[in-house]
Amino acid sequence: MKSSYKTVFIIFVSFIISEVVDEYFHITWGTQEFTLTAHIIFLDICLIIWCKQHGRENGHRELKMYPILCALIGFIGVPAYAYRFYGFNGGTVLLFKAIVVLVVTDICSLGAATLFSTFYV
Repeated sequence: MKSSYKTVFIIFVSFIISEVVDEYFHITWGTQEFTLTAHIIFLDICLIIWCKQHGRENGHRELKMYPILCALIGFIGVPAYAYRFYGFNGGTVLLFKAIVVLVVTDICSLGAATLFSTFYV
């Protein structure tokens, strides 16, 4: 498995853990979005790592500031990285894969939180 895939898997797992922890604190203490700031910082670090790994795996030597842009403004940085280094067709395929992973991650994390709240209460 490529190291960039491992980073995406770590991001996937972090969403599930964050949702379950948030649900736990919502049920017990009544607070919402308990892990929001820590999770955003963790995701930013993971996006920097992913961009560098993905570029290295595909032979892109001059990433310049794209990893930082991916972390700070993800909805602009990731498409800019994809289209800059892969062109229109390759960038569109990469973005489609990213959107599919994002939707699957969201569904799984919300499902995990729902299951947790159902069986915890």
